[in-house]
This record gives sequence, structure tokens and C-alpha cells, in this order.
Amino acid sequence: MYFYSSSILFKFLLIAHMKFFLLTIAWYLPLLVHSQSLSCSCNLDGTGMTMICDNINSLTAYQQCIHEQLNLQSDLKLRRGGVITNLTIKNHQLRSLSNGLLQFSYGNTFYQLSDLRYLYVVHGKLKHIDNQSLALIQPALEYLDLSNNELEHMPKLSYNNEEYSNLMYVYFD
Repeated sequence: MYFYSSSILFKFLLIAHMKFFLLTIAWYLPLLVHSQSLSCSCNLDGTGMTMICDNINSLTAYQQCIHEQLNLQSDLKLRRGGVITNLTIKNHQLRSLSNGLLQFSYGNTFYQLSDLRYLYVVHGKLKHIDNQSLALIQPALEYLDLSNNELEHMPKLSYNNEEYSNLMYVYFD
């Protein structure tokens, strides 16, 4: 008799756990699918020189996407972002451009995108560019595209300015 009642108790507990498991999945699955559809993505080309980031919601999300992409690389210089010369950020929610875009620490890794020659921050909510946000790439920067944003403040960039001696093209509207 004891064996029969413990068997029934075991079946009851098993069914209760299964129902709880299914309820948990039914509750969290829509949240997981929704969060994945809104997540950012950064893709590095085969040469390691061009990074395209899409659907960036915040500076922290951007840094995480860069970290996840570069952390896969085997070459140490490439893994730290030192080879990237072309960075495109599109469909973003960034309100301001700061130096945290070009050099930052994530986890135990320091990233520095100091060799950027082409910077595209397009189709987003960008309103403000900090005065020192481009200081790291001033000597190398050749092309800056800030089109289709909501710019209200931008530092003075001049082709005659010695700090931006290589700058050939600036586009914003």
C-alpha cells in the first residue's frame, strides 16, 4: 500500500512540474522573441577593416555588440579594434556622440578604434556631438557622414583646421 501511494504522489509531482515548466516557457518565450528582434547587431567584414552596426539603442548596447563581434577574432590587434578603418552605425537611437563610441572598456578588454578613416552615423536620433568625441580619430578621419539625424549641436570642423588635416568630406542634414 505504501508503494502505491508514493507512486501516485510521484506522478502528481511530475505532472505539476511539467505544467509549471510549460507555463514558464509560455510566459518567457514571447519576451525572448521580442527582445531578440530589437537587439543590435554588428558585423565585421572578412578583412577586419569594416564594421557595420545596426539597430543600436544605447551606447552600452553598441559597446556590447562591438565586444561580442571583436571577441571572436583571433588576432590581438583586430580583437581590440585596431584595424577597423570604416565604421557604420545606422538605424540607431543614440542621442549624443561621445568619445565612448571610439574607445571604451567592456569586461576586461579595452577597445580603441583609433584608425577610423570613414565614420558613418546615419538614420537615427543623434542630436549632439561632444567637442572631444572625435579627438581620437582627428588625424586619420577622411569622411564623416551624419546624415538623416536630428543634429542640434556639432563641433566646428574645418578642412583648413590642422587637427582635421585629412578630412575631405563632411555630410549632415
